[in-house]
Amino acid sequence: MFLVNVQEAFGIHPNEALEMSFAMLQAMLQEYYFMWKERNAEETEDENGEFEWVELPNWDDPTTTTRMKKYKDVGHFIRAEKNL
Repeated sequence: MFLVNVQEAFGIHPNEALEMSFAMLQAMLQEYYFMWKERNAEETEDENGEFEWVELPNWDDPTTTTRMKKYKDVGHFIRAEKNL
């Protein structure tokens, strides 16, 4: 499992990872995890509220997907008329 994580994170072949120092790989993976954690923390909330990214099919080309924000609470986007 460790070699698979290294391969996905850095794009190196597992044989190359076996030739590297374990301490070096572990430090690189910790830094990689920290960067992803910081990036995801920044994207989970913006000035309009909490959201998550979802992949939706593209209307023009159904074989591709489009990344869009899915808001958890849309109450502040809806404006109700008080004089109904």
